Amino acid sequence: MTIRSLATAMAVALTFFATSVVTSPSSAHEHAKTIKLGDLMISGVWARTTPPSAKTGAAYFLIKNTGKADDVLTGVKASISKKTEIHETQMQGDIMKMMHVGRIVIPAGGEAALKPGSFHIMFMGLHGPIKEGDTFPLTLTFEKNGEVEVIVPATKSKKMKKMNH
Repeated sequence: MTIRSLATAMAVALTFFATSVVTSPSSAHEHAKTIKLGDLMISGVWARTTPPSAKTGAAYFLIKNTGKADDVLTGVKASISKKTEIHETQMQGDIMKMMHVGRIVIPAGGEAALKPGSFHIMFMGLHGPIKEGDTFPLTLTFEKNGEVEVIVPATKSKKMKKMNH
């Protein structure tokens, strides 16, 4: 096999691979580990599974800002609940509370971690339980970089320390 025919065969194989793996924008989001939106990179997206009678749920992820200007997560939308909000877990005395914050600043060159015991996306009035293996869309709105839909996979809850809520 000549170098020219090897290069042609590799180009054909690469083209086939690229078109067969990413066939539509929705499939790209379903399989992407990191979603890029302008200067932002969103990764590690997941939601905690819930018991059948749960009325609330939560989602978590990391947002990195590679840009030279701060950005702000200003809104969230999901169809799995009546209400979807940006919350933060705060200790007030010896009681842990979840407070609606409405926005999270992602500093230029920095990151914002949405994780258990900190910032998170809160789903209130769930239409049904979040079960292991479920996936659902979540729309994130940023002040500078606009809007993006991420696909949220559900995983079993990590054990947490017993807390007063």
